[in-house]
Amino acid sequence: MSDSFQNLTKEYDVWFDQNPNLYATEVEAVKQFVPENVSAIEIGVGTGRFSAALGIPEGVEPCAEMAEVAQQRGIQVYEGCAEKLPLKTGAYDVAVMVTVDCFLSDIKAAFCEIARVLKENGAVVVAFLNRETELGQMYEQMKASNPFYKDAHFHSADEIKNFLQEAGFTISGEVQTVFSLEDKKQEVKKGSGEGVFTVVKATK
Repeated sequence: MSDSFQNLTKEYDVWFDQNPNLYATEVEAVKQFVPENVSAIEIGVGTGRFSAALGIPEGVEPCAEMAEVAQQRGIQVYEGCAEKLPLKTGAYDVAVMVTVDCFLSDIKAAFCEIARVLKENGAVVVAFLNRETELGQMYEQMKASNPFYKDAHFHSADEIKNFLQEAGFTISGEVQTVFSLEDKKQEVKKGSGEGVFTVVKATK
């Protein structure tokens, strides 16, 4: 994880207040694959924005400053990283990961760990910034000057799906949104390749 997040928690969190419609659009995309009344956890919960909106009660987060904000939002946070989750085997129906892939030191290990903590037939929902979209290319070009993404390694939809399959998952759904960075509600469409915010569901 980028050290920037240790020092810029408030700056990170305020984006959601400044872009409420984009935030709501992203939540709606993730929500497509997160059923109600299941045991769920968010890996890389950050400040708890998505967990709070989706009704996910638990999360894992390595950044103490972000974890504190998530706890203030009512999320039970376990300190740890995706590559070595501090969680019991077979404990959850659903694991959610939102724009965390680009900061992982070992994405394959992280997906294998998620598979471990899921129940049989459990699902992982991975939301990411798709490098192979028009806006994804813009993020790639500007990341050197962006304090949050300077250390990021963005992935394509095919790369994410391949990593998931290598960890033993079967791809079962894919949607996309955010076709413009203008703060307005946007359509959630099936597939990938256009919207920079892409969500893939995979089943164990």
